[in-house]
This record gives sequence, structure tokens and C-alpha cells, in this order.
Amino acid sequence: MHWLRIIDVNINRLDESLKQIEDITRFYLEDRLLLSQIRDIRAHFLQFKRLLPLTRIIGARRSQKDLGRKTRFDSLKMRTFNGLILSCLSRAKESARTIEETIKTVDPSLSHQMKDIRFKIYDLEKNIMITRAKRFDPSLVAIIDEQYLSLPYLETIIRTLASNGATMIQLRIKKMDDRHFLSIARRIRKALNKPRVKFIINNRVDIALACNADGVHVGQCDMPITDIRKLAGEMFIIGASAHNLREAKRAELQGADYLGVGAIYPTKTKCDARVCTQRNLRTICRRVKIPVIGIGGISNRNYKAVLRTGASGIAVASYLFEGNLKQRIRSLTRSQI
Repeated sequence: MHWLRIIDVNINRLDESLKQIEDITRFYLEDRLLLSQIRDIRAHFLQFKRLLPLTRIIGARRSQKDLGRKTRFDSLKMRTFNGLILSCLSRAKESARTIEETIKTVDPSLSHQMKDIRFKIYDLEKNIMITRAKRFDPSLVAIIDEQYLSLPYLETIIRTLASNGATMIQLRIKKMDDRHFLSIARRIRKALNKPRVKFIINNRVDIALACNADGVHVGQCDMPITDIRKLAGEMFIIGASAHNLREAKRAELQGADYLGVGAIYPTKTKCDARVCTQRNLRTICRRVKIPVIGIGGISNRNYKAVLRTGASGIAVASYLFEGNLKQRIRSLTRSQI
């Protein structure tokens, strides 16, 4: 019967897609929660298959005569791993829907079970995309303060940073008018063509959203993290400044994705910054579960001491831009620790 063949091919597609998604979450994303979620879906699908007449379904298979066997319709090459993930999820959703609608004609109760599986796949897709969007490497944050903006060469600066070790770029502007600020932010966003290097705006959630930045970094007196999350959504990276353990724990509880702790040493870009000792930094690193980035007065002479406290990374401003940019950022790469 034709419906048996439809069920057969879509069971195979769904089985294959779910297994590939499991391997991606296990070996590429390395996320325990996502792995648990996909394994729950696979277990649910296994229970569903046990209720089907599998012998009849397999017996109805006509793979040699399948009109789609030699087609190149769905053989597009995936250029990125993100594309591969989306492709797997799309196949899983399509197959689940086809099984659900086809089985409805012979057993409506089984159709409802497949509907539950389909919605679980929708939830998994969202969680995978959130995980992908918020995955970042905090090891070397380059802070572009407004005093170091060399506008004619801004794109060259961004490319130099991204190609020589910077893992995040943060734009920090306080005195510029909004139109000018947004224009610079958009130039950086356009020039930053490496998805692995995240673009963060300091303080201004509105500018960050308008230029499609990856996230925002806020201080203790800025908009609360919980309100930013409501405005910007779950895929938005939110960093928060902290000067002591109390502030760090509060920011983590509110949903911050990382902490910027400092100033570790006196800094030229924020002369009024409170100095946070390495001892406080070490305590914070041990007591929170999110990444901690040391900031303030960091150079090639002291960055290793900051990392030895347990910090996930460093944030640097004046040291980078008051010398040869390429040489200075390379002097801070973690391979030299």
C-alpha cells in the first residue's frame, strides 16, 4: 500500500536526522542538556515505532524503483556547520509532520503521539539555536574606546583584531551623539565577517539591537539584565560588570552570560574605576558558573597573572591601541601562557 511506503521513507529520514542531531550535540556542541533532550526524543520515537506494523512497512519498501533515488533535489552542499544543523532539523520536522498526517488516515491515536514528537523537535531546534547564538570565546576581548576610534581605518582595525586573536570586540562610546554612534556600530558589524568573533556594545541596548550586535555589556547602574532579556530575547549575549562577589552573584542570578570584573589594575581609559584585587577576582571565578573576564590595565606584562586566577579571559583597551596593533594583540594570545 502507498501509505506504508510513505511511512517507511519518513521513518528512515527521521531516524537518520535524529541520530545526526544527537552526534552534533554530543561531539560538536558538547552540551549535556541538548544531548539529554535529543535522546528523550529518540526514545519517544522508538516507543512510537514499536506500535507500528514494521514488518509490513519494511515489506512495502521499493527502494530500487523509488523515483527520488537518483534525484539531486536535496543534495545541496552545506557550507557551514550551522547550515548542517538547520538541514538536519528541517528534515526531522518534515518527516515528523508527514508521518503524523499520513498515519492519521489509519490510526488517529498514533497521529497524536507523532504530533508530540514533532513539537519536541520544535523545542529542540529553538534550544540549539539559542546555544549556537550565545556560544562565545571570552579569552580575548578587544575594547574599542571612543578615544581610540580612527574612523578612516576602522574597518582595517576590525579585520586586524579578528584575524590576530581577538575573540570578542566591544565598542565603548559615552559622549558621541546617537546617530554617529550607530553609524560606527554598523560599520563594525559589516566589517566583522567572522561569526566566531562576537560584537558587543557597551551600555546601549538600543544601539546593539539597531546594528544587530551579538550582545551588550552593562554596568551596575545600567538597565537591569532581566529587562534587557525581555527586550532582546534569549539569543542575545549579556555581559555585566562586577567589582565584588555580591555583584557577581546577583548578575549571574539575573541571567548574565558572562562577567567583566575589574579594574584589576589602574587603567587609562577609566581613571575613576575602582580597583578590584586579584584575590577578589579569584574568589569570583571560583564562586560563579559563568565565564569571568578580567578587565582594567591589562597588558602583555600582567595578563598571565590574571588568567592564573581562573579567569576565562581578559579584556584590553589602551594597551592594544597605543602601539603596533597586530604585534600587541598577538602578544596576548593564550598560546603563550
